[in-house]
Amino acid sequence: MLPRLRNNEGGYSLVEVMAAIMILAIAILPMVSMFDAGLEAATSGSNYDQARALANEKLEEVRALPYKKNSSPEVNDSAVEIYRPGSPVTGTEGTFSYTITTTYWIESAGNLQAADNSITRPMMQITVTVNWASGKTYTTTGFTAAGAS
Repeated sequence: MLPRLRNNEGGYSLVEVMAAIMILAIAILPMVSMFDAGLEAATSGSNYDQARALANEKLEEVRALPYKKNSSPEVNDSAVEIYRPGSPVTGTEGTFSYTITTTYWIESAGNLQAADNSITRPMMQITVTVNWASGKTYTTTGFTAAGAS
């Protein structure tokens, strides 16, 4: 027996399928850009966290040094000898570069004031600035003082 041809077959036409694909494409393309923005934000946040950790690490390295030692003149092993005010110390770690600058401070009438660059001043402000791609920076500041340990 011959199969009967059906004039009323069910299914989708090519035009309907193409219209559905276009509607999905229009809906999905903005979501792709959202994923790209999310990835960029996660990378930026990661770089910021790494820069913050590096800045805090360098700050604590300086603060861990004795303020001033009475050792021989040829040995530089204290904060005031290694990180002299007016002489920034720079370095790199991975894709980050850092600069450590110091300034002497003195307390006068209960207020802190920047002092001349004399080793006899009792406090030193330490500023660590970390730079990375796209000109982004993170800066942290701390103090160390004579007699602090």
